Amino acid sequence: MLLLIDESSYDLVQVAQEVDKICSYFLNPRKISYFQFNRIYKNNTFIILANNPNFFKEFPDNGFTESTIHVPIYSRQSSFCFWDETLTEPRLSYLREKQGLYHGLTILSRRKAFYDCTTFAMSKSHLSPVAYYFHILKELQKFSELFPTMARDLIKKVPRKLLHNLSGARSVNRKSFFLPKRSFRFCIGEDVNNYITTYEALCVQLAEEGKSYKEIGSILSIASTTVKTHLNRLRARTKLSLQEISMRSFQIHTPNKSIINLETDIKHENNKLSGTKKKKIS
Repeated sequence: MLLLIDESSYDLVQVAQEVDKICSYFLNPRKISYFQFNRIYKNNTFIILANNPNFFKEFPDNGFTESTIHVPIYSRQSSFCFWDETLTEPRLSYLREKQGLYHGLTILSRRKAFYDCTTFAMSKSHLSPVAYYFHILKELQKFSELFPTMARDLIKKVPRKLLHNLSGARSVNRKSFFLPKRSFRFCIGEDVNNYITTYEALCVQLAEEGKSYKEIGSILSIASTTVKTHLNRLRARTKLSLQEISMRSFQIHTPNKSIINLETDIKHENNKLSGTKKKKIS
């Protein structure tokens, strides 16, 4: 599904130039020619920013989000996918032949009211694209975190567009891309106080990545003092260090009994509904 932008609503050339001013110092030394930023809101509207007017014309919603990025609902704030590993061959051929784009990477960052898709791609073929992107992945992730702040005025100025042709199933599926409003609890021991909440787990994960309280607060849309409170409360309650907590496995208090470890993806069970029905019958 390709969603078209109404070019009459604002000057695409001017916006692209502004985006290029923000990005060029970072993209050029890394041989990245394509940059696209999408912010998708809960009400099924979105905005798009790119460093070239031609890159505003297509919003590859089906190619770079639901079909390819599987976001663990309860533990991870961000996710990413390499085009070469996740996109279908027809889609890759289209991008190469029609857009002149090779070897892309899309980073998804989740918030409570929206999620961001930041995409980077090359205009030339690379012998080991995944290895190259993996080598600079931390740099790309850092830039994807900084860009919304650097482009704050543009994000406010660009009008929101509606995601057309969004089926009911896709709309429901999209809910998993937003951070939950309420925190769920995960068991990390037998004692009643040995549990961790969703936002405590996210704070631990981001702290382990070396982020400050201020950075974590900005990512999770909470105050830095709230981040400090989450972590202090967690340490006091469990009597464990953050490193010890990050190595634990967490069991969700839900019928599917999924197991979570902050170092790995959630092990999703495909038969959630059937398992729940069997329990009710028994």
